[in-house]
Amino acid sequence: MGGSSLSPGWSAPGLPRHGLPPRHFDLLAGGGGGRAVIAHLWDSERSHRLVLLGMLTGTASGRADATGPLSGIEEAWELLIAAERQSAAIADDMLLLPETGRWLRHCLQRLQNPGHGREPGDPPLWADVGHLHLLAAVAAVRTGLPFRLRVPARTGRVWFPTLGCAVLPGPSPAWQAVEATFTSHTLTVAQSGPVAGDRAAVRIERPFSQPSEHWQIPHVLALDLPDGPRQVVLHELGPYRMRGTSWDSPDPAVGPSAAQAVLRWSDLLQRAWPLLARVDPSGAEDVTACLRSIEPLPAALPFRWHSATMEDGMGGMAASEPDGTEPAAAAQFAAVLTHEAQHSKLSALLHMYSLHTPDVTRRFHVPWRDDPRPLRGVLHGVYAFTGVARFWRGHLLNGCPAQEEPLAAFEFALRRRQLLRVLPVVEPEPELTALGRRLVGRLLETVREWQEEPVLPEPLAWAELAVDDQALSWRAHHLVPDPDLVADLVQEWGDGRAGAAAPEHAWHCPAPRLVPDPAARHLDARAVLMRMRLTPATAARVRATGALGDLVLGARPADVHLLDGRLPAAERLYAAEIRSHSDAGPAPGTAWAGLAWTLRGRRDRMRAARALVACPELVRHVYASIKLKSVSAPDPVDVAEWLGHTVALP
Repeated sequence: MGGSSLSPGWSAPGLPRHGLPPRHFDLLAGGGGGRAVIAHLWDSERSHRLVLLGMLTGTASGRADATGPLSGIEEAWELLIAAERQSAAIADDMLLLPETGRWLRHCLQRLQNPGHGREPGDPPLWADVGHLHLLAAVAAVRTGLPFRLRVPARTGRVWFPTLGCAVLPGPSPAWQAVEATFTSHTLTVAQSGPVAGDRAAVRIERPFSQPSEHWQIPHVLALDLPDGPRQVVLHELGPYRMRGTSWDSPDPAVGPSAAQAVLRWSDLLQRAWPLLARVDPSGAEDVTACLRSIEPLPAALPFRWHSATMEDGMGGMAASEPDGTEPAAAAQFAAVLTHEAQHSKLSALLHMYSLHTPDVTRRFHVPWRDDPRPLRGVLHGVYAFTGVARFWRGHLLNGCPAQEEPLAAFEFALRRRQLLRVLPVVEPEPELTALGRRLVGRLLETVREWQEEPVLPEPLAWAELAVDDQALSWRAHHLVPDPDLVADLVQEWGDGRAGAAAPEHAWHCPAPRLVPDPAARHLDARAVLMRMRLTPATAARVRATGALGDLVLGARPADVHLLDGRLPAAERLYAAEIRSHSDAGPAPGTAWAGLAWTLRGRRDRMRAARALVACPELVRHVYASIKLKSVSAPDPVDVAEWLGHTVALP
């Protein structure tokens, strides 16, 4: 590492090669874990990050643009090693921060790929590399080592991970190096150059926990849990966050709004975590062993929690900020915690083992995403949602409040059906390694154990419809039929040969091609409406709103008629939307899928319903081309009925 003398604990050549005992791998592969297994994952993650850190320092030490006006890489590295000698626990704490993992990956990409991080407004390379200097500075402060180091600042802000953010007084350039100095009790951050002096310096005294005009501290959520006190950091100050680019200027809330947000987060976690521990003890144990920080995202609409975990940031998650109005908030957030802990576990496992071949190009349909997914994304999805299904199952079996039971039943039935739709398809994929196939097989074993468990009839029926509905909408958007077949069918319709006398099944239907459609959005809108209808408070909001599309993105009044069983009204509205669609491309696949469900069971429209279910992409593209060439738009149901008669459907 650039000639640095490494301490024994951080010596790269001596890093152990990590592996899991077979029973631990099987436990983890089935969606479980526990403290002992996750301790293995953290040990492996530590070694993984040390390797990345060695690569980063070795690459950066030979490049002048990697240090720029900062202190040298050697100086920062030696300070970090000195702090590690004082306290390996503190040094490891800095190394295992979720933001450290994200920074390492981002910075290595910049060092190894000259085109990475070269967008307008991106920081100079030395500003990203200089996060090493800030990690070293914090490790030294926390172990009591004095130092003087030149570190990066953006617009006068200097982020010291876990400690706080120093805000220099007066105007500052976008990017600059500032001098950080630490004595036994005082951390000083000062500008250099002609503006240097007392007015251009910030001094923070131990214990660094008192905020001021020039010192912002991270908010910490203190939780009093049944198994003891716990702290989770709200990660809203540092540069390496999931929302936006790596150096977006942090803009944390201040004053009463900040205090209210912290109270809402604390209240939500204080309710969600014990609930998780009661109904899904293994999930709670995994969350406790994994979670270190939460990055707040803007509040979401009902039943549209946004959450994410970075693959290189084990222990960190981003989640929608609670607004105090979300129905069944504790249960929903407990599911989110489980979901993101599952992602963290699998990310760490993927750093230990190859679960698929490296050159995976195929894309898959999964029932929880609008877009086609690569195999790695599919593995993350099935692993995360197995944990979510386990939570909702536990909630149903362990005293779910009566008013929440329909929602819990829907969520469990939905996730179970989704997983049973995807796992059997993925298990035989040749791109999976033996261990990857073992993981998928163990997940399938887990979910199949729940296959026959009874669920309330209405939530079960709606969950089944929701999975089929999303699949139909997804197919209509992302599959493209044979263009020659479409042209011939359009020609036949235009020539007036379409009619009852047309030969039945005269046209063979070749397999469609996958062509991702970036216009596919909110394919789960009807599923969100189902959730809202199953919860009294939000059901009332649906009935009262005059702007359904603002309340549930992607929803339309026809969807309400469909779920109410008013099928003729729903059919008229879906057909009218398709006929009046004015964009250059076909009408939304969700409208065509909705139309398909209105025709189910109708003896006079059996062929139309079958065509829309068997090949919605063909109906959608043929109709769009016919409409483009017609003086007036034909009835979509008539076109679907004709195609159901004329084409040999798969």
